[in-house]
Amino acid sequence: MRVLLGLCLVLLLGGCNRVHSDHPLFFPDASADAPRLRDGLWVIDNGDSADCRYDARKPVTRWPDCADWMLVRGGEVLGYDPPGKGDVTGVGEWTSLSVVLSAGDPPVLQIGMTGDGKVDYQFFGIEPTAGGAGAITAFASWPVMCGPPPPGGAMEGGKRRFVTLEPLPGLTVIDESSCTAADAAAVRNAAGPSRAWAGKEAGGARWVRDGYP
Repeated sequence: MRVLLGLCLVLLLGGCNRVHSDHPLFFPDASADAPRLRDGLWVIDNGDSADCRYDARKPVTRWPDCADWMLVRGGEVLGYDPPGKGDVTGVGEWTSLSVVLSAGDPPVLQIGMTGDGKVDYQFFGIEPTAGGAGAITAFASWPVMCGPPPPGGAMEGGKRRFVTLEPLPGLTVIDESSCTAADAAAVRNAAGPSRAWAGKEAGGARWVRDGYP
């Protein structure tokens, strides 16, 4: 689904050594100077899209499949899944993710993903690269990680270990691939150093225009 985006710059369900939470740790800030993403159509810039060629001025319905996009609207991000082959209705489906952008150094983006009746929250450090603090129009992004990646081939209990051997303060390892955070402060503390560990999971996004398509 397109809403599984790009925004994480890899699928939300993928990626290892990331911080997760079963409840939100950041909440919308109504203050006038709170950072926000400008509402409208955004295009995703990541490694997979580097060789994608298209005219961003044209409707997204005319963009190639390699061009990932998202629609930002207030506290949510929307994506559209076109009808599949054999779907006689010809009607696709809009899907949304809840997002909260919290001020800080760096700012932290919280994304809530619903699946199997549960919500999984993941966190991303961002660096605004265009627009003001009140209306960001481009940013670099990377997942908040549990700590430095484990050495290649690390094992635990007969299973390959993908989560750090050295979790940062306030983070608790919950399985061989992820950890959870005690509070928002632990996520903020991990956001800065995580950038150096993100590798191919880092990416970015930029605003294109006010509306869809």
